Amino acid sequence: MIDTKRQKGVLIFLMPFLLVAIAVVATLAMDAARLYSVKGDMQAVVNAAATAAADEAMACGVGDVSLMRARALTAAKQAGFDGDSSELEVIVGLLETGDSTTGELQFKATPPNQSNAAVVRYTRKERVSWLLPETFFEPVEISVNAAARKELYATLSANSSTVKVTNGLLGNLLGGVLGQSNYSLDPTSLASLESTLLGVGDLLSNLGVNNVTALLDRPLIEVLDAVVDVVGGVTSPVGALVDDLTEASGLSGLKLSSVLEVKGDKEAARSAEFPLYDFIMSVVLNSAHQLGKTTGTGLLGLNIDTSTSPVLKPLLDNGLLGDLDLSLKLGVDNPAPVVIGPARQGSDNEWMTELHSSDVSLEALVDLELSIGFIGDLISGLTLGLAKVELLDSIRVPLAVKVGGGRAEFVGAGCARGSSNDIDIEVLAHPSVASIDTGTIQPDGEVAREPIHATLLKLALLGQPLLNLCVDADLGVNIPVAEQTHTLTGVPLYCPEGQCAKKLANSQPTWIQGLDLDIENLALDCGEPSALSILNPIIDLLEPVVEVLVNLVTTVLLQGIVSPLLMVLGVDLSGLEITMTGADQLSTQLIENVKLQN
Repeated sequence: MIDTKRQKGVLIFLMPFLLVAIAVVATLAMDAARLYSVKGDMQAVVNAAATAAADEAMACGVGDVSLMRARALTAAKQAGFDGDSSELEVIVGLLETGDSTTGELQFKATPPNQSNAAVVRYTRKERVSWLLPETFFEPVEISVNAAARKELYATLSANSSTVKVTNGLLGNLLGGVLGQSNYSLDPTSLASLESTLLGVGDLLSNLGVNNVTALLDRPLIEVLDAVVDVVGGVTSPVGALVDDLTEASGLSGLKLSSVLEVKGDKEAARSAEFPLYDFIMSVVLNSAHQLGKTTGTGLLGLNIDTSTSPVLKPLLDNGLLGDLDLSLKLGVDNPAPVVIGPARQGSDNEWMTELHSSDVSLEALVDLELSIGFIGDLISGLTLGLAKVELLDSIRVPLAVKVGGGRAEFVGAGCARGSSNDIDIEVLAHPSVASIDTGTIQPDGEVAREPIHATLLKLALLGQPLLNLCVDADLGVNIPVAEQTHTLTGVPLYCPEGQCAKKLANSQPTWIQGLDLDIENLALDCGEPSALSILNPIIDLLEPVVEVLVNLVTTVLLQGIVSPLLMVLGVDLSGLEITMTGADQLSTQLIENVKLQN
């Protein structure tokens, strides 16, 4: 039989202990809730501080550690931080995808010039309980952190100029690589091409590829087929043009990475867009490069109509230059791709996003007739028909132009912040030295020297040579261009399609204004005896006049044909043309309590 009296006695004895235990448990529960709340408040502080600090990471700002710390502290105080600044630790580094298959982001501390993110760590000691004595419970250390990434990816190109030479260089190159000498680029197709942006994500979806790395490794021909689908099929003007390119020579062994490069975290470029014009230009130049190899000369013939040249047309119309016969051959080496990437350095301390212009060799053989028939009629009249006069039928100007190899680095970016939609871009350009020589380009790329030659005047009386006046002149010009920093400020991050292109270098035509040609080895002797040697002093006086003539003809050709033709390839003689054709700013990525890698 149970003794209820004894049980009541035990309960009465234990009750004080039970009440104390319940009170302790309740106190600890409230303290745990308080500590959890403290940790939550600390987390809110580091979240705000990390987001603010990332505004000045190299890929989004200036990479200044002291400025990042100042921004972090200001944002932390606004979020309720009232502790000592030493309790906030700002770690500058890189937050990027560690495994392209999982997409997991990992943070690694780096020098400021390599950074795209910041981690803010907040550590403080907190009493376990305000009710229980500290002798029983020592203060605990609470530590939280947050990593924030802000990064701007710009799309840059050195093949961005759409300046036309007569019917358009792109049409001429397309005709060359497609084997259609009469190929013409419809204005509607060109206009559509220039205003169309193509998204990396569109290609990923169309090809069924999971990541950007795999996309860049796909065959270029396969990607071109996908582009046709993305832009509306072969019935659209652009689709028909791209479809033609699938038949171009030399593309079968190329991958997409030959015409589109992605720097930095490739997966971050999923939302980036690039201009279809520059993409197609790079495809054509790659094809021209491959076709040049098969010709044995390394050059591809072009058929340019000079009658619409803005420099030559007035002279031809006025009869000052007579007839012009021009033969152009183009060689392309190291074709330039479109580049997408951030403004930060890699682990080798080199700028990650670097682009280059195509190396171009241009051979221009010019036969130009000068309109000086009146002088011949005058001389014939004075000699009463007893003299035989041979005036200049043509002047032959063999020009070998080698240009390209210039490069540029994406060295600065200012992200859009708050309510501002504007971004800043900074590019450091390293133009190459262009060279112009008289001669022809050989298969090995070397120039075989050949002088400018013209027979100005041959005068014979009764079958005996009286005067032989000829020109043989060598031309050698190097055009060095200084390194330059180009900045764009206040550029809208989001703008209507096809209206985002901004030139960073050579925004105006630079057709070799005031070029001082170095005419060497000028000779006014045809190599035949002249009976009127007494006229030699007069001939000597003509030398500066003839030099001016040769200088004028050569400069006009360079300004009217060579320079604008090269400009459309982004390798103008007087500089390096770089264009930002779009920008994609990643949404702020915030990770709480990220694991820090060594």
